[in-house]
Amino acid sequence: MAACPEAWAGWITNKWYNPANMPQKLASVIVLKPGYARWEGYASQRACGTITLIQSTKKCMVDLGTAQDKEVILKQLKAHGFTPEDIDTVILTHSDVDHIGNMNLFPDATFIGGNDVIQGDLFKEFFKETYIVDENVSIIHTPGHDNRSITVLVKTAKGTVAITGDLFEYDKDWVTTDTSEAWEPWSQDKELQEKSRAKIWKIADSIVPGHGDIFKVDKTVDLGKP
Repeated sequence: MAACPEAWAGWITNKWYNPANMPQKLASVIVLKPGYARWEGYASQRACGTITLIQSTKKCMVDLGTAQDKEVILKQLKAHGFTPEDIDTVILTHSDVDHIGNMNLFPDATFIGGNDVIQGDLFKEFFKETYIVDENVSIIHTPGHDNRSITVLVKTAKGTVAITGDLFEYDKDWVTTDTSEAWEPWSQDKELQEKSRAKIWKIADSIVPGHGDIFKVDKTVDLGKP
C-alpha cells in the first residue's frame, strides 16, 4: 500500500530525517610529499615545501612544491584516483618559490593565495581574515613568515588539521638545536609569527608544516603569545 502524501510530508519534515540533522561527511588530508629543508654548506640549502591533497566536497591541493615535483604530483594524484582536472581549488599558503611550482598543472582550478581568489585571469573575490572553501575547509590569515601568509583548516574524523605553510617549519621547530633556530631566520615579523603560531596551536589537533610531515599537536607544550 502506498503511503499518503501527508505521511511522506511528515517523514520528510521529521527532524530525524532532516538533511540538516544528518551526520556531516568530513574531509581527509593526504600528504602527497613531505617537505624538507637541508643545509648544504654556508648559505646554501636544499628545500621543498610540503604538498598536500584535501578530499572534501571540493578537492583541494595545498602548495605545489618546486618545478621538479611535476611527476610526483601526477603520480600521487593518480594513486589516489585523481587527475589534475579533478582538482577544484589550489591553495598557496605563501609565495616562496619552493611552494608554488606546478601551477600550470591546474589551469581550470580556482587559486587562493594571500587575500585573493582567482580563476584564470579573473579575480573573483578578495578577503581579509577568513575564507570558506566548503563545509570542511576554511582559510585564515596567519601573518608573520610574510604579511600575506594563510593557513588552511580542515575538519577531519581525527580532528582539525591545520596546513600552515612556513608558519611551522616541521615538528618541534620550537626546539633550538645546535644553536640553530628553525623558523626565526625566515620570518619577516617574528613577534607576529609567534602570535599566529600560538593561535593555530590552540585550534589544531594536527599540523601539516611547510617542510615536514604531518604531526599531532602536543597541548602540553606552551608556545605562548596568546
